[in-house]
Amino acid sequence: FSSQPRTKSRSGRAKDSAFRGKPVRASTASRGAMGGSHSKAAHKDEIHSKRGPLSSLKEAGDKVKEHVQEELGRRMMIQREVQMAVNIARARDTIQVFGSAWALYVSALTAAKVAGKSIPPAAGIPVIGGFLVLGNMADMAYGNKLQRVAKEAEYILEYERARLVPMKQAPVAKYYSKEEKGAMFDKATPAAQIWPSNIFSRSFAPPAVRDDKKDGM
Repeated sequence: FSSQPRTKSRSGRAKDSAFRGKPVRASTASRGAMGGSHSKAAHKDEIHSKRGPLSSLKEAGDKVKEHVQEELGRRMMIQREVQMAVNIARARDTIQVFGSAWALYVSALTAAKVAGKSIPPAAGIPVIGGFLVLGNMADMAYGNKLQRVAKEAEYILEYERARLVPMKQAPVAKYYSKEEKGAMFDKATPAAQIWPSNIFSRSFAPPAVRDDKKDGM
């Protein structure tokens, strides 16, 4: 009688120990996982705390630089559009003034011709010249002259950059390579050395003055 409850108590204790071991193991694993995640997060926070200020300053500087470039680009675009609009408006105003005078002149010549009066041949020169000048202005004011000029300038900038090389005293001369300078600029002859300017042009030039400040530097 006394041995039976002991057996039950032992089995009960084994069951209790087995039952209690499972949650202990699960809690240990979960704690290990949580501890690992906390350690990783702490490591990331440590790295971010070390590199955070520099990276944030760099990002802020990049944003400011991008904003400034965007603002400068917009202002340059507005300035360009205003200048082009002013040129077109000036051409239209010129057409109105000189076009009216040219039309009045042509009308007077036509009326004289119809009336049978003699007209000298030289009177036709202003008609032809005015027609060409007004036609050019009309092309700029109402045609696509500006677009044609812009496309030609684009071609020159891309394939004929050697034509744009400045003199060596210019501050931007350092941005041009030796090949670009030697393509056209170095081969060009100064205007004063071309006939007939070479006979007298540099005869009146003052003697070269030595700059002691530059030599001292």
